[in-house]
Amino acid sequence: MYQARDSLRLALRRTLTVQASLTLIAAVIALFTKGEHFALAVVYGGAVTIVGTWLHAWRLLKIAVTDVDTDPSHVGAEVFKGAILKLTAMIGLLAVGMGALKLNPLGVLIGFTVAYFGFLSARGYAPRSKPGK
Repeated sequence: MYQARDSLRLALRRTLTVQASLTLIAAVIALFTKGEHFALAVVYGGAVTIVGTWLHAWRLLKIAVTDVDTDPSHVGAEVFKGAILKLTAMIGLLAVGMGALKLNPLGVLIGFTVAYFGFLSARGYAPRSKPGK
């Protein structure tokens, strides 16, 4: 139980670091090529992905600290709820950024995509349970 929680925290830290780094690099490039408003939109888009990653990891950490004898269907439902929460939050934040805040939509999408690439490429480690242990 503790190994799973600790490795999830390590994977989260690594993933968030990669996402933040990629977002900042993209924002600096955008600052010099497109200006500060576009760079701000890139940062916002990256922040949306980072919030989604954090929400998803928060739900997974809640599952990791539950009892080992938890019903697998309950765990699957919790993972599904976490994915729905993540997607709902990201869609809502993207709508706020592009709609209410009037940020440059292309900049927001670039930041979102760059940071999401960090989510896909961070390759976090999650230990697998071994039969008989």
